[in-house]
Amino acid sequence: MKILSVDDSSTMRKIISLAMTGAGHTVEEAENGLLALEQLKKGPVDCIFLDINMPEMNGIEFLKARKSIPVISGIPVFVLTTQDEESLKKEAMDLGAKGFIIKPFQKDALLAAIKGL
Repeated sequence: MKILSVDDSSTMRKIISLAMTGAGHTVEEAENGLLALEQLKKGPVDCIFLDINMPEMNGIEFLKARKSIPVISGIPVFVLTTQDEESLKKEAMDLGAKGFIIKPFQKDALLAAIKGL
């Protein structure tokens, strides 16, 4: 499976990459939502792990933009964030996020999220 990790923290992207490549997946990275949209122009991915708080274009803005681009609107997105507010979770899910995972997380939570894809 090809995964796009979108997070402004290089450490978090590395953690996700190590966990996913160790399980046999391929991981691409982007530092924010705007760069993720650019990355997706190069070719589709099977799923996206998306942070909320990022510069340039945050996760909510990315989810809104994604809905208007048919080629990527169907890609499953799992939000990974330190924010545990119910209103934020509802907004992300209403915008099409498939799941909401709170940081810090265990590798197994990521693998469980993509298992059904």
